[in-house]
Order: sequence, then structure tokens, then C-alpha cells
Amino acid sequence: MLFGEAERAKTGQVTLQGHAESDLVVEVVRAEALFDLPAADWDDLTAQALDPNPFYARPCLLAGLETLDRDTRLRALLVRTAAGQLVGLFPFRLGRLPPRVAVGAVNIYQMCGHPLIHRQFATQVTAHWFAAMRQGTIPRRWRFPHVDLESGFALLCGDYLQAANYDLTPLSSYPRPRLRRLPGGFEVHANTVLAKGRLKELQRTLRRLREAGEVQLERVERPEAVRQRIEDFLAIEHAGWKGEAGTSFLAHPEHARFLRAAVADNAGVSIDSLLLDGRPIALSINLQAGALMFTPKCAYDEAYRRFSPGLILEYLVIERFYASTDPEEMDAATTVGGHLVQGLWNEQRTIGMVLVGPLSPLTRGVAAGYRLGVSMRQRLRAALGDGLVALARRIRRHNPELWARVQSFGQMATCLVLYI
Repeated sequence: MLFGEAERAKTGQVTLQGHAESDLVVEVVRAEALFDLPAADWDDLTAQALDPNPFYARPCLLAGLETLDRDTRLRALLVRTAAGQLVGLFPFRLGRLPPRVAVGAVNIYQMCGHPLIHRQFATQVTAHWFAAMRQGTIPRRWRFPHVDLESGFALLCGDYLQAANYDLTPLSSYPRPRLRRLPGGFEVHANTVLAKGRLKELQRTLRRLREAGEVQLERVERPEAVRQRIEDFLAIEHAGWKGEAGTSFLAHPEHARFLRAAVADNAGVSIDSLLLDGRPIALSINLQAGALMFTPKCAYDEAYRRFSPGLILEYLVIERFYASTDPEEMDAATTVGGHLVQGLWNEQRTIGMVLVGPLSPLTRGVAAGYRLGVSMRQRLRAALGDGLVALARRIRRHNPELWARVQSFGQMATCLVLYI
């Protein structure tokens, strides 16, 4: 039985060794074992990952396990060299209904689902992962949310699919803005990417803001400064519409605790602030791994709405981006259209939910079930309006177990149709 030894063993571990291509060791561990991983090994893997993912960095993942993900039965597939170097980390949860599907672990604040795979061992790690799936040591089907369909991970999977008689199926997709430097610098970007009218309006608004006081762009990286700005972010966000709607971090103490823990002593975190006379009126949280910086959260003081502080902050951040060489790219870390940076950033990537599994009617049923669930949610939203959406968000936020059952219903219904 899958994970039979793991569930009986005190440590919750199973091991796969001896794959012909190398001497890597694959093991499945329960969530609590992640707290015992050597910090230096995990941090090195995050820095050297084939696809940067700061949401799986040690501070962020452990912060989730101590707060939002504490009761979600998270596991992780670890891949090590014979010498013990950590070269692969695949956090996941098991679906609750058969067939067993491993679902890449994300909570509502994690906007990237790429596993951490050391770039120097990427081929071997992927080969071992496929071998473990084919042998049934781990689930034969894996669903990954928020995957860049042009990522190194997606391309590596493609190299193994045919030989393993597997398939990678995109289940859903959406565009996500990216910022990459154009030759010629900031002026070329501003005059070619931004619409002429929008550029003039931004420059006019910035002049008006400077007439109101001293304007400064601040980026803090030192832990004590980050902690202070996080408190400013929490207060500003809660004072605005998100606080009124009950969706701010401070509206839910466990969520605020997660954010504080995720950024505490996290070398990948920085905070950009638009300061007016030394006081922040807009802030953006940055998470960086390798050369890629994600910008998952922003907030602005609604008392200064007439100055569009969020847009002015983003405009100045782009100017700073061109004045430096680090990071190489920025990712908006959004899952919806209409984001603040659309029309300001110059590229977009296709991000999606993907299913990796054997070519079989059962895998097609799993994919069809997921799509059915998405379709049902869209239809219900259209029929019942935003009230149902708000209810779904409350369930997802406050009762992850019930949310998992709701998600599984579509999959179960489709499988029954296919096999009865």
C-alpha cells in the first residue's frame, strides 16, 4: 500500500535507492521532518534551484507549517546525493479521494508551485522522480499549481514523458506579468511599454505628490527594518477596503502570524515603500530567489488615493529596476487579470495548473474531474453572483479540509461517469 511503511514508521519515511542513472536517494517525509532539515542545505537548494521559488524557501514553508498549513497533512519528497546533499524538494499533499493524486503544496499566499530542483542535478532528480512514480513508491499522478509552462521543470518533464508513457496535461492557465530589462534603459521602457496618455498622467501625478511633500522610494532588506515595514504594511492594508471586507491579514490573526514568520530573518525578503515626508503611503512585499523577484503583496494608504500611490510606487520601482542589475527579472505573482502592473511591465508568462500522470483513462478522468470542478465554480459564480465567491473564499481560508472535499467532488463525479 502506498506509504504503508511511512505511516507505520515513527519517522514517517520511505526510501528509494539504486536507480541506474546515479546514486541519488529519494525519500518521503512527513511535515514535521522538514523542521530538522539542515538550514544551510535547504538555503543552498533554494539559491541554486532550476526554477526560482522563494515560496518554498525555508522561512516561508516552515511559517506555513506553523500556521496556515499546520493541519493540512503536508508531506515532502526529498532527493539527496549519496553524500547527503539536498538536491530536490517536492512539498505535496495527498488528495482525499481515489485515485491518489499528489498535489503540489501551496496556500493562498504562495503563488509558485515549482518544486525545488538543484540545477546541477536537474536531470537526475527528474529521472528519479519519474522512476518513483512508475514503481508506485510515490503517487503516480501529480498536480502542480502555478507552474510556468515554459519553465525548466516543465521542459524537463517533457524529456521523460514519452519514455515513461506519461503525459503532462495543462488543466488551466492564465497570463502573469513579468518585468525584464529592455535595451536602452528606463526611458526606452517608459516610452515604448507605457501608453502615452498613461505615462503623462503618471508623471503629472508624481509632480503633484512632490508638491505635497518630500517623495522617496525606499527599499529595506535588513531584518529589523523589514519587520518594521511589515507592521506598516499590515496597518495600511487593514485600514483600507481589505480590512472592511475581512480579507486583510490582520482580519485573521493566524494569517498575520504567517506573514510575520515568513519574512522574519528571511534573506530573500525586501520591502519597497513610497515615502511621503518619511512616512510610507504605499508598500510592496518582495520575495527573491536566485535572480527572480516576486511581488506577491502590495497596499496603499487610501487617504492618498487621489495621488495613485500604488501606481507611483510601481513606476519608481521600474525606474530603480533599470538602474541596477539585481534582480534580473520580476514576477507579479498574481493569479488574476487587471493587476496593477499590467500595462507597466513589458512581458507576460503563461502560468497554469498541470497534471503529470500515466497515459490512461484514469488520468484523463482525473483531468476531466478537475476541469469539471472549475466549470461548476464558474457557472455557479455566474448564476449566484459574488456572494457564492465570498463563501468559497471563507471556506478555503478557514476550513481547508472542507475546501479539499469540495474540490474533490468534481473529480469523483467524473470518475463515476467514466467507470460505471
